[in-house]
Order: sequence, then C-alpha cells, then structure tokens
Amino acid sequence: MDIPNLTPDHIFPKKELSFYIEKYYHTEFSDLKVHTHDFIEIAYVCDGKGFHLYNDITYPVSKGELYIINSQTAHCFYPTDRTNSEHLVVYNLAFLPQFISDINISLPLLTELTDIMLYKSLYAEEIIYTPDLRLQGSMRTDIEQLYEKLYLEFTTEGINYIQILKLTLCELLLKIHRFYKMKTTPASTQDNRYLHQLIPDCIEYLKNNYSQKITIGELSGNFFLSKSYLSSLFKQATGSGIVEYLQHIRIEKACELLLDPSLSITEISNQVGYSDYRFFNKSFKKITGKTANEYRKSLP
Repeated sequence: MDIPNLTPDHIFPKKELSFYIEKYYHTEFSDLKVHTHDFIEIAYVCDGKGFHLYNDITYPVSKGELYIINSQTAHCFYPTDRTNSEHLVVYNLAFLPQFISDINISLPLLTELTDIMLYKSLYAEEIIYTPDLRLQGSMRTDIEQLYEKLYLEFTTEGINYIQILKLTLCELLLKIHRFYKMKTTPASTQDNRYLHQLIPDCIEYLKNNYSQKITIGELSGNFFLSKSYLSSLFKQATGSGIVEYLQHIRIEKACELLLDPSLSITEISNQVGYSDYRFFNKSFKKITGKTANEYRKSLP
C-alpha cells in the first residue's frame, strides 16, 4: 500500500498561515488514514481511548497523552472498535517553525524548542515509543484550554486571529517545554547526539551542491531549522561559519580544476558556484594566499 506523504503545500493552503489544527472524533474505522508528513505535528488525546498505528506497530492511547509525531513516520490514530465506544477524540496540530519565528517578540526559546522537536523527528530511530507527555490535573487542564483556544481561533477566523494563533501556540510550546522538564532529566546529552548527527548531513549537502547557489535560508529550510539555530550549531560542531565552510569547499574544488589547462579561470569560478569572478578571486586569495592565476602559474 502506498502511504501518502503530506507536504506543507497539502496542509497549509495559505502561504501566510503555516498552521493547521483539527479536532478528530474518529467515528469509524473508515477514518483510518495512515500517512507521513514533512512538518511538526503535536497530537493530543483530549478524550477517550484508542490506538496509534506507528511504524506498523499498534500502541494503546488514552486521554491526557501528548505525542510529537516524527517526520516521515507512517502513523495514524484510530478507535477501539467500529462504533468508537471508548469515545476517542484527538487534536492534530501541525505547523512550520517559521510560523512563530517571525513573531515580533524575542522568544529564542521557542525557536530552539521547535528545532529540538524536529531533531527528534529527524533522528528518532533510537527513541522508544512512549507519550512525550502524560498529563493529569492542572497540567492537563492547561494544555486542553490552549488546544481549545487554538481550534476556536483557527475555525472562526476572527479579527487578528493569525496573531492570536501565534501567541497561543507560543504559550502551548512553552507549557510543553515546562511540563517536559518537570517529568524528566535534562535531555541535552541526547539532543547533542542528534545535533551532531545532523551537522554531517549538512556538510554532505554542501559538498554535493557547492556548484549551486546556496543560502543559509535554503539550507536551514532543507533541515527544518531556523537560520540562527543552524548557524549556531554548525559553528559549534565545525568551528566555522556555514558561508566560510562553503567557501573552503568551493576553493578546494577550484584548486583541483586549475590542474586542467583547458579550463579558463572564469569557467572554473562558474563551475564551483561563483557568479562574480572578482568575488571568486578575492575568496581564492583569502584562503590560499594567491590569486587563481598565481596559483595556476605556481603549479609544477
């Protein structure tokens, strides 16, 4: 069976609103829709009991459980029987990190938190399946009220509803972060392991695409990260900025191509990703201490 993959274009029809929430009552087994997706999904079981089909394995779920669904993981929620006698109701909340990254409030923790959610999604094969949160009492009430507010604003589209969605989502993420910290020890060691798995993938992307125009925005988008957070992690892992690292890859390749006398220096600069010859020569001299022409003349 082909499993559909939901892309941002599928679920976020409005470019200015990379956010979606639904309250799913799971009335019949026919509602069973296994899928994967390319965005953050935070599912909350707000009532009843049922099952979660997750990577071909079925797990029981019940009221008060919150799940951060891994990217590219085949999954769906479904009721215990055809009549949904256990009254399963699930909030499905989906968004892209940039939905809150452009908010006019300085909230770096929110950007970091959404990135960490996606790190879990990208490198989660070692994680044992379990609810990310199992809420009770006032914690459950807090989360349910925020989901209800998000659902109401999203479905009614009142005045300033997008701004209210952003602020309420920020509050939800901060509450999730607080409750998660309360229930477990800090996960910095585990998070760092995921981050150091991601940086080699990022470097590999640069090496495979150095001849193309690459921006930090494009690169961060490919890895579902904010530009500032990816830049910080890259610097931490390599000791170099992303642009500086890319320049070294390009100049190293240019040095190899300069061995071929049939290629002009202009052709070489174009082949390694420079559209501006003067900038290429400036970068080449900065890294090697010589212009490209001087370097070629010094070759044996």
